[in-house]
Amino acid sequence: MRPILLATDGSPSAAEATREAIELARVLDTTLVAVAVEHVGIPIYGYYGYAEVYTELHRTAREHVRTLLDEVAARCAEAGVPCEVFAPESPVAEAICRIAREQDAGMIVIGAHGWGAIRRLAFGSVSLAVLTNAPCPVLVARGVPDGETTWVDDRRVAAAVV
Repeated sequence: MRPILLATDGSPSAAEATREAIELARVLDTTLVAVAVEHVGIPIYGYYGYAEVYTELHRTAREHVRTLLDEVAARCAEAGVPCEVFAPESPVAEAICRIAREQDAGMIVIGAHGWGAIRRLAFGSVSLAVLTNAPCPVLVARGVPDGETTWVDDRRVAAAVV
């Protein structure tokens, strides 16, 4: 079985995607490839002290990505799922699709923030960009509203795969 690729940014929808991806990999007895992209936007203006600010933003983004990937790897170990992690630096959707191709992923699992059309227009949508450019099927997981819980069992995952 080809690996399942998880794209995560640590958001609530990414947490749901992580649960789904680990369970899919466990049920299908395959490897989970976890990707968290280090991306720091570069403003089109500069000012005194910008280099220090950018360096700090870059360091913070790197630490965030490393923490996310360590958490995913630990959860995979608990579930008995083999895990490989990648922390590329590039445009997010492009990096996810590139690694999916390189790793011959059977599926990409990614979260969606559930933003409306205006916020999506203003900020873009990584899940939509991945969906339209992916080399394999994409499962988009929605975040769970506060106070609600989710359930995942073999029947639900098996039904999603069929």
